[in-house]
Amino acid sequence: MRLEGKVAIVTGAGQGIGRAIAELFAREGARLVLNDLNRATGEAACELVRKSGAHAALVAGDVSAPKVAKRLVAAAVRHFRRIDILVNNAGIGGSAHGDGPVTESREDSWDKILRVNLKSVFLCCRYAIPEMARSGGGAVINMSSVLALVGCEKHFTSHAYAASKGAMVSLTRAMAAYYAAQGVRVNAVCPGLIETPLAVKAKRQREVMRYVRERQRLIGGLGSAADVAAAALFLASDESRLMTGAILPLDAGWSAGL
Repeated sequence: MRLEGKVAIVTGAGQGIGRAIAELFAREGARLVLNDLNRATGEAACELVRKSGAHAALVAGDVSAPKVAKRLVAAAVRHFRRIDILVNNAGIGGSAHGDGPVTESREDSWDKILRVNLKSVFLCCRYAIPEMARSGGGAVINMSSVLALVGCEKHFTSHAYAASKGAMVSLTRAMAAYYAAQGVRVNAVCPGLIETPLAVKAKRQREVMRYVRERQRLIGGLGSAADVAAAALFLASDESRLMTGAILPLDAGWSAGL
């Protein structure tokens, strides 16, 4: 029970990586406030968490909107009196929203992807970190991407997405340095291609999957949401109490250039 007694916020918890993190954190003793844009998937995630015996509340909505991010943090304080962990997982992919190389991406796509993927992190941290500091510290985990670390000449050429995740890496380091004196740790995870609903389009394309198998050579395919949840658990727990500003590749060798 590595998170026993701790209060965790997980954004984008309705499916995929976010749901896996919520389920694992619940099994490890955390009390949870979950967020998802879709109320139905968010409620389903809450039900799974409650079945494990954990306490869970839902705040549905787009956390790139200030009022939603503020309401999410306020709900955690109202229900549980404190915040120990914030997992900034909410985000969208690129190509499905008109992203691509900068010479081809639509301007409205650029704005939307940066807003959803990056502004949401800014806002959730803006409201949650003061509450963490009041409780003696806490852990922020930002869900970045292997595309923040490497460029791709084909297939994964969503430049707005890459920019949003790269900025998240820089923001993670900046916040880690600034808030360390308040006992707040800030780290980021950079997954490769993971078996989630966001990977459905890639899985349908033979050439893309061949490319992924070559890049993620350690496992020869896609990682699982459980793999990412395990990394998030480590970063949320006291086992990583000396870690802040760390950027953790979880990409089966992709960023190592295997």
